[in-house]
Amino acid sequence: MNKKTVIEKIKKCLALSKSANQHEAAAALRQAMTFMEKYNIDADDPELLGITEAAILGSGSRKPTVFEAVLANSIARLLNCKAILNGTYKVTPSLGLKKQYSWVFIGFDPAPEIASYAFDVLYKQLKKARSIFINENLKRVKIKANKVKRADLFCEGWVIEATKLVSELNPDKEKTTQIQHYIDQQKNVSNGEATDRNKKTNVNTDRYQDDLSAGLQAGRNAKLNNAVNGGEQHKRLGTTA
Repeated sequence: MNKKTVIEKIKKCLALSKSANQHEAAAALRQAMTFMEKYNIDADDPELLGITEAAILGSGSRKPTVFEAVLANSIARLLNCKAILNGTYKVTPSLGLKKQYSWVFIGFDPAPEIASYAFDVLYKQLKKARSIFINENLKRVKIKANKVKRADLFCEGWVIEATKLVSELNPDKEKTTQIQHYIDQQKNVSNGEATDRNKKTNVNTDRYQDDLSAGLQAGRNAKLNNAVNGGEQHKRLGTTA
C-alpha cells in the first residue's frame, strides 16, 4: 500500500477507537498502532494529523508592509492556521533570477486553501481601495514618500475594519500547538518581518488620523463569505470586487 492509503486506514481506525463499544475501540486502536509500526508512520506525521499547506502571492516582498502582514495573520487566526513567508526563486524577463516571497497558510485541511483564497480576495480589494484613495484623496500630494505613508495608514485602517471579527475569535489551542510543532520542524521559514513606513511619522495629526478613518470606512465594504458544502468540500468564498 502507498502512504496515502495507509494514512486513510489509520485515520479510520483512530476514529473507531473513539467508539462507545469498549472492545471495538480497543481493537481499532491496536489495528491503528499495528499499521503505524509496520509502515513506520509517526503519530506526529503531518499527513496523519491532516495538516496541509497552501501558498498565495501577496506583494512578493521579504519584508511586507504592516497592513499586508496583519491581513495575512488575521485570516490565519480566523481559520485556525499559521501564516509564514516562504521564498522561492522565479525567472523574470527583466531581472533574471529573483527570489519571491509567498504567504503560506498551514493548518488542518481544508482551512489552508480557504485561507489562501481569502487572502487573495481581500488583498486585491485592498489594493483597489488604496489606488482609489490615492487618486481621489492624495492627488495634490507632491512628495512621493508622504503619499506612500498616508496611503499605508489608509490601508492599515482598511485591514483593521475588514478583519474586525477575526480578532474576536478564540483559536483552537490544541490545533494551534500541533501546527506550530509542524512549523518548528521546517527549515528556512519566517513569520514575516513587516516594514512600517510610518514608524517615524507622527500619525496623531488630524491629516493622518483622517487617512486612518478613511481606511476604516472603506474597510467596511470588504466582502468575504465562507460556505461549506455538506461538511466535506468547501465552496469558493463569495466576493465582490
